[in-house]
Amino acid sequence: MRLDSENQDIYLDRKKASQVRPRSFVAMVKKNQEKLNRASFNAQTFLTELAGAYDLAVLKLGKRPESDIYLTSLYKFLAPMSRFRREYDQQSFAYDLARLYASQVEETKNGRKYQFGPSRNNSKAIRILDGEGQEQFLATIRFYE
Repeated sequence: MRLDSENQDIYLDRKKASQVRPRSFVAMVKKNQEKLNRASFNAQTFLTELAGAYDLAVLKLGKRPESDIYLTSLYKFLAPMSRFRREYDQQSFAYDLARLYASQVEETKNGRKYQFGPSRNNSKAIRILDGEGQEQFLATIRFYE
């Protein structure tokens, strides 16, 4: 959501919201949230794909296994081309990370565990909401035995 106070416009998901009445705007936001929550999500599959991108990043970036890698870097390995990023933007990636964060899945199918981490460089952090609606900043991830 973005507010343009100069023109008194509200933008939701990059679209101008023509309903300026608070009740209709809240209804529109609630409808979009319910649509997002209905989308199927398999945390185990997402974690496996994330681990694959992590392994590729370790090789490509010359890191040691079990190193912390920025999630923003992994996103580029998951969606390497701009046309893929249009379909799976960074906001969708953040939403999937939030659902993984809230899930009970703790390890990949091959038994590796994962750990999210913070960073001093907040420009590389991804903001999510946890299960209680609290804001969390995730910057790195590492997979380990």
